[in-house]
Amino acid sequence: MAGSSNFKFMQWAAWRYLVARKGRHGLSFMTTFSILGVVIGVAALIIVLSVMGGFEQDLKSKMLKGQPHLEIVSENALAGFSLKEHPLSEFKKLYPTAEGIQPYTESDVVLKQGKHISAVVLFGIDPKIGASLWAFDQSMTEGTLDSIGRVHSPILNEKGEHPEWPGIVLGDSLASQLGASLGDEIVVLSPQAASSSTIMSGGTVTRSYVVSGIFRTGLFNYDSKWAVVSLDEGRKFLADYEPSLDEDEYVSGVGVNSKDPLSIDSFKSRLAGIKGIQGKSWKDTNSALLFALKLEKYTMGSILLLIVLVAAFSISGTMMMTVYHKKQQICLFRSLGMSQKDVGRLYLLQGFTIGTVGIIGGLILGLSMCFLLQQLRYADLPANLVSLRSLPVKYLPVEYVVICVAAWTLSLLGAFYPAMIAAKQNPSQGLRY
Repeated sequence: MAGSSNFKFMQWAAWRYLVARKGRHGLSFMTTFSILGVVIGVAALIIVLSVMGGFEQDLKSKMLKGQPHLEIVSENALAGFSLKEHPLSEFKKLYPTAEGIQPYTESDVVLKQGKHISAVVLFGIDPKIGASLWAFDQSMTEGTLDSIGRVHSPILNEKGEHPEWPGIVLGDSLASQLGASLGDEIVVLSPQAASSSTIMSGGTVTRSYVVSGIFRTGLFNYDSKWAVVSLDEGRKFLADYEPSLDEDEYVSGVGVNSKDPLSIDSFKSRLAGIKGIQGKSWKDTNSALLFALKLEKYTMGSILLLIVLVAAFSISGTMMMTVYHKKQQICLFRSLGMSQKDVGRLYLLQGFTIGTVGIIGGLILGLSMCFLLQQLRYADLPANLVSLRSLPVKYLPVEYVVICVAAWTLSLLGAFYPAMIAAKQNPSQGLRY
């Protein structure tokens, strides 16, 4: 047989082997279930990996919304650094394409409003520069972020006037915990001091503020555990505060945002030659969570691949039955001049055909289910899941190609042993009976 006509004949014969004749319905039944096994395995892999990829993407977007892509901090984890020693202009030259470069202070304090107290993170920012890297600028529900300068106190002084106090902005959940609203007095106490009534040189460990704004980022940690003040006020609650820190423009760190957060490692590497500071990317901060997500994704993919493996065993069983029932035809093909290799290829092509039909069906079913999951909307969700109106789905073309290749490989492996048995058939013995 010529090469092209030989291959066409193999295609025709492989397909005819999959279709049962009258009186032999078992082969068609087995073939159908072999194909269904591949369909279910491929569809399950596509659906699960797409949904997990969607959750991972959603979580990463929330990570990037709630923190800078890169934080420049001191090599000493407990200390900060001076903006006079490392001015912002130095970082702007280092990162000319950065979308934002903003200094900050960060310290643990206790807030008190009436009888309510709460341990929070006191975050200091420069109101002139803003705090868009932490999403505070776009999340104000009451007041404005630039009002953290000076605000009139609700308490009258001896002259009957409302003195000016520094402002403070609270997360909406934190404001609810404290029972605070705009214009209320908030007392900030530093737990790092020996006594809350101790007066330090140049500042105090107990200071009063006026609530000048409330924000809602949608991130639980920020909305329930963060309070924002000006950079000068935040500096007064740093560990070992003294007036010289104001003169040196001391900060806990500087946040930097990149246009491409996934390639932030290249930004981080530029700090290697600068003494006294180091970079901490969002990947470093969330390394344990990102590793857990990746591990979960690969583990689920490996487990679901077992469905395709079971389908491959089913393909092998189906083809062994085909070899048994088609023994005389195989011997006839051999006697007409078909070689052992051609017989082996015929059965490998049969396994490949089963796998191809199953993979196409699995792709159609899996992608259709992913589309339906995206369109499905949920109601009556808990407050902390209000942003999750539907299952997040991320389409992963590369992973789909890997799934298809793996399914094809397992289908061919399942067909290999039956093909080898068929190729070894002796024509004289088969035709004799």
